[in-house]
Amino acid sequence: MKYLEYKIASRIDDIEEIKSGKFPTPRSLTIYPSEVCNLSCVGCHSKGIHKKNGYMTFKLFKVILDDFIKFGGKAIAFEGGGEPMLTPGIDKMLKYASGKVEIGIITNGTVYKKEMLLANWVRVSLVATTKFKYKKLTGCDKFDLVYDNIKKLSKNKENTKVGIKLLTSEICPSLKNAKKQLPTVDYITDKRLRNDEHSLVKNSKHVEPCGLTQLKAVVDYDGSFYACPFFHHIPDTYIGYGLISDFWGSDTHKNAIKQITNCNLYDCPMLDIDYNFVKGLDLNFI
Repeated sequence: MKYLEYKIASRIDDIEEIKSGKFPTPRSLTIYPSEVCNLSCVGCHSKGIHKKNGYMTFKLFKVILDDFIKFGGKAIAFEGGGEPMLTPGIDKMLKYASGKVEIGIITNGTVYKKEMLLANWVRVSLVATTKFKYKKLTGCDKFDLVYDNIKKLSKNKENTKVGIKLLTSEICPSLKNAKKQLPTVDYITDKRLRNDEHSLVKNSKHVEPCGLTQLKAVVDYDGSFYACPFFHHIPDTYIGYGLISDFWGSDTHKNAIKQITNCNLYDCPMLDIDYNFVKGLDLNFI
């Protein structure tokens, strides 16, 4: 069974609720603690909204996390937005969340903090796998720093799973070469660069309004919740502020989901799902 299929299977009860028009309690919360980034990567879906100063405060994080846990949440993932590890106080956030929820981090690898190893998993998004292409596709030359930080994470990890997602184009080296360079990481996967000149598909792919976005909550650095990680900056997908328990499943939330109708092919793994199949599934026989 593919990993995506496994995740869907584990949420069968929640999918049944969605099909009946209900909103299940989200298990996971994607947090964008920073809208500031130190790279300028090809195809970044957030590049147009990066700021010089846009960080979540520890005080706001604590309020959001405490409410999310009371609401039934089980896991959080620090993602971007910008680069989450640039956030002032991110070490305090990791310490506060540790032991309360499962923690994940998606990072560009340019910043290493020992508190990262409080997370259950850390995934480094590595653009290309050669110095020349890395510099060309990210706008800066920090390739050696990123590799050193990946090695630090791998060397010091005890319970933290460390992985790499290669954001690749057709001309990049294979996964096999990457595994030879970094054999100590737990896994290496690849994903196509968005809007890269070498991508197989350059244009966005129209889909029906997402049928499974209710499974995950998404909050921006300023406490604003949105209906989807890839539409977190679009006003029409805004669903509420601060306390998820106040607005989850509201009419505003339902209307926001209807605005998600044009998704980039290389953004979301949910695009691999046959939604018509899910809608017609008789879940009592799975």
